[in-house]
Amino acid sequence: MTEMTIVQVLNTLTFKELAAMHKHYGGGFDFNRGPSGHPNWGKSAAIEYLMQRHTPQSLRDVAFTVTQNTQQPKPEQTETKTMTTPDQQAAVQNLLNTFGISTGPDEARIREIVAEAIASVEPTKVEYHVKRFDGSTVKVDGHVRPEFKTILRDAAAGVNILLVGPAGCGKTHIAKQCAEALDRPFASVSCTAGMSEAAFKGRLLPVDNGNFRYVQSDFVRLYRNGGVFLIDEADALDGNVALTLNNALAGNGFNNDLIIDGDTFVPRHPDFVCIAAANTFGTGANAVYAGRERLDEAFLDRFRAGRISLDYDRELERQAVDGRLLKWGWDVRKNITDNRIHKVLSTRFLMEATKLLTVGATHSEMVDRFFADWKSDDRQRVDVAV
Repeated sequence: MTEMTIVQVLNTLTFKELAAMHKHYGGGFDFNRGPSGHPNWGKSAAIEYLMQRHTPQSLRDVAFTVTQNTQQPKPEQTETKTMTTPDQQAAVQNLLNTFGISTGPDEARIREIVAEAIASVEPTKVEYHVKRFDGSTVKVDGHVRPEFKTILRDAAAGVNILLVGPAGCGKTHIAKQCAEALDRPFASVSCTAGMSEAAFKGRLLPVDNGNFRYVQSDFVRLYRNGGVFLIDEADALDGNVALTLNNALAGNGFNNDLIIDGDTFVPRHPDFVCIAAANTFGTGANAVYAGRERLDEAFLDRFRAGRISLDYDRELERQAVDGRLLKWGWDVRKNITDNRIHKVLSTRFLMEATKLLTVGATHSEMVDRFFADWKSDDRQRVDVAV
């Protein structure tokens, strides 16, 4: 059976249950009335509001918690106990000891069995063969996550794409896979608040006799000749630099005043695709991603039709992560969400830790490294035995 999307899950909830989810995340305003200034507040607007601020996996977990809390309590069950005398209990215990049978649960063994079961699950292997416009077919290497088909379709259509997801969930990797599947060059730039326009428009370098030579950027090169360009950490992009990209992303070309040795107009190649990757929807810094910028609405509108939410890919983690570490990671990740702690446990960390386990690191060492910057009381709220 196909798993419901997060939109379908949220649409099954009542408005009261959506309000409970909002309260779970800390509230901040009267959910029945909506945020200040919202013109058409209702269930659809409430769902969109929640999706813009929280990851699909977090929403799915909180929705499950909310619906469980709103269910009718189960009728109390009576327990029938068989009374035994101390002599009988001692005789039974002696018999069990004789045969080496433990009467209590061995938690370490139980966890070991669970980890072995997770590791033994044969992951679903799906091969993606993409038929290109020229009729050739290419097999996409590596793990392909479920959203790839949609992202590739949008990229082939030339739509600007915004991938939004938590740190270390594979946004950069999937952008590279799109370039590979489309047989187009790939380049990227990582954004910061202090970056300049040169990262996108190019640079003027001094040469002999006081003259200057224009050096084009990767963005201009792919924009002119075709390719897939990734604006990584897009929600950390300097606001003024973002505005310089508006014409390029909205039209069929833009004027580049830095070009001094030819036509300043740079035409957009039909095979150019712009993908932006971000941890937020451009709404600014939050408790988890403190280095984010609030992006201009005009810039965000260039990506409106191509917005795609990503979360941690459990199928990839099942394939690539050590079984014991994986069980621990999934439990801790759920506890982080349930306790509303502003931290992430990424696929990237689990995969890097697995590499270290293969060269002699211990599970407890990896756990201690993960919690190295945590407050002790927060760790106690989420940590489990590994």
